[in-house]
Amino acid sequence: MRRFWLGLGLLLLGVIVGSWAAFSSYHPYKLNYRRAVINLPITFTRYLQDDTYALGEKYLAEDLAAELKKNGIEAKLYTFEDSLSNRNFNEGFEIFMRSGPELTLDGYHNYADKDRVAVLFETIPYGMNVIKNADIVLTGSLKKNKFYREQGINSFYLSQFTRTDKFYPAFREKLHRPILFVANQWPDFPVRKSVQYAKETGIAIDVFGDNWENILVDDAASWWKARQIPNDKLKYFYSSADIVLNDTRPDMIEAGFISNRIFDATACGALVISDYMPEIEEIYGDAVPMYKNKEEFKQLIEFYLSHPEERRLKALKAQEITLQKFAADKVIKRMSEILQQYVSEKGWN
Repeated sequence: MRRFWLGLGLLLLGVIVGSWAAFSSYHPYKLNYRRAVINLPITFTRYLQDDTYALGEKYLAEDLAAELKKNGIEAKLYTFEDSLSNRNFNEGFEIFMRSGPELTLDGYHNYADKDRVAVLFETIPYGMNVIKNADIVLTGSLKKNKFYREQGINSFYLSQFTRTDKFYPAFREKLHRPILFVANQWPDFPVRKSVQYAKETGIAIDVFGDNWENILVDDAASWWKARQIPNDKLKYFYSSADIVLNDTRPDMIEAGFISNRIFDATACGALVISDYMPEIEEIYGDAVPMYKNKEEFKQLIEFYLSHPEERRLKALKAQEITLQKFAADKVIKRMSEILQQYVSEKGWN
């Protein structure tokens, strides 16, 4: 009997020791630097499933998550609803894309895990009150990156990008149109130049986007086709237009941010005509024709509509530049290297 109880005691001791070892090695909330969360300026999580939701950052974030996964970093998208709830996540990187109220990042490491890395992916200008509190700033502006570096910010230039498995030439005859503009009208901003100049010069264009109901009225009411194009269908529209128009927010022009529309549309083989930015000219030269006023806008459109061969050659030249410099695999590989280098230098990986 004594031998029985001794064996039972040893068995229980083994179970206890094994359980303790397993428990002590189990860290459900330990930060994982192969995981990331991407914060978006969207109110409710259900909107992430809406493929016509009118916010460019949503689709850019989806593409970012897909490309990060290829580089060994699992990423998921969060909305305000997620951000303000008890998330209990263990993602090592928290990437912000125009999201708040956490975006101020004041005291970030006081209420979030000490070693979680706050990353700002700056596709439109942030204020220094935000920039100064980030662990890593990835900015799409060479001008801003130079300034941040001079201020001692841990900043890197990282352009926006296009997924070449998502944006590529895919002409559809039924979607053919002379002039296409896919963009939302910004609240509290002047009417976008592409639409304003088209109205002033009498050039009819097809517009897809949100907030146009009070602008495209009377003779221009027929220009507005829909609030949005599903993102996975956008390549067909870009590829099938003779000309795709681009214009840029005033604050983005001042800060030197190129619209992602240029990268996506040129990847599809479209001729893009844009408002003037020296940053676009430096990259694309004359492959993306640009206008500085409504007279130049009218001249460029009339010329390229009536000269299809010149249009084709410009579009091909721009496409080659985009694929060489702004393909997602190249850009996000660089992003992954920056993130992993940071945690490696901290000794956290």
